[in-house]
Amino acid sequence: MDTASEKLLDASIRHHVFLQRYSTATARKIVALLNKADEDLVAKIQKYDPTAVTGEFSRKRLEKMLEAIRAINRDAYAQVKGTLNAELKDFAAYEAGFQARMIENAVPIALDIVQPSAAQLYAAVNARPFQGRLLKEYFSGLEAAVQARLRDAIRLGFVEGETIDQMVRRVRGTRANRFKDGILETNRRGAEAVVRTAVNHTATVARNEVYKANESVIKGVRWVATLDSRTTLICASRDGKVYPVDSGPRPPAHWNCRSTTTPVLKSWKEMGINLREAPEGTRASLDGQVPASTTYGEWLRKQPKSVQEDVLGVTKAKLYRDGKLPIDRFVDRKGEELTLAELARKESDAFQRAGVEL
Repeated sequence: MDTASEKLLDASIRHHVFLQRYSTATARKIVALLNKADEDLVAKIQKYDPTAVTGEFSRKRLEKMLEAIRAINRDAYAQVKGTLNAELKDFAAYEAGFQARMIENAVPIALDIVQPSAAQLYAAVNARPFQGRLLKEYFSGLEAAVQARLRDAIRLGFVEGETIDQMVRRVRGTRANRFKDGILETNRRGAEAVVRTAVNHTATVARNEVYKANESVIKGVRWVATLDSRTTLICASRDGKVYPVDSGPRPPAHWNCRSTTTPVLKSWKEMGINLREAPEGTRASLDGQVPASTTYGEWLRKQPKSVQEDVLGVTKAKLYRDGKLPIDRFVDRKGEELTLAELARKESDAFQRAGVEL
């Protein structure tokens, strides 16, 4: 019989597949808004062509062009910010509700699981920073960065005597490269990264608010990394580790982070429930232990040499394989990946076992 914590882990992993799809759909919605603005932006560049006139008129047209671009960006990112905020507010409430139901379904006895209000959830999402900033600050920063890139590119083209078609190609990119080589593509990638990371951040905060509201049942938070070769070392090193409900690292650990969390339940004794009084058939289904499921390190150990080298690099893969160096020893306490020189100072025994010399 699976324990309740094992059921929660399994349900959390299945649910995370849905979250990845939701994240992709939300990013596409935001990029579609920016694409629409990009069309207006290119039209303004062509309308205020500074190369069509000379002298002072040329510079005046350039300034009009830049002002028009600034207005388009301002309106576009205001719309993006409003759309994403509304999306994430609804999503936070949904995620909290899902987590509460998931816990109720996993625990073999009836428990009164508390679900924070939508206002509490949204306040928490906006109050907790990720990647060093608050959610509300990100699109203001994106707008400023986009404006600066466009301004500098157009001014450079003007100074270098480019035609209006050349300026447009610099901004939009070339058809031969499917418009992936222009400044606008850089803007879209930045927006996508912010949206995907914001979705993960919102899901994590909503889950954690549920965990904190139900500390009578939940004793810890388990980090769950995605088991594939694209997982970063920081997430791989945290996979399977259990942190206190009210402290410790949480996803997103980096941009486009795909890690998630799952609650670890207390035992009957920790809940203050006399085991002899627990209903028959439920006594063995709640033990409060961390599920003995495959961690990232165990998964990587079973992968071919080529996959290990793709994840870690050739030398680190050898240290992992032949030096028996655990995956969490490749990062420092802050989660930063250690260089080979730093590893050599800290893990000299592993280097000797693997026969690796620097």
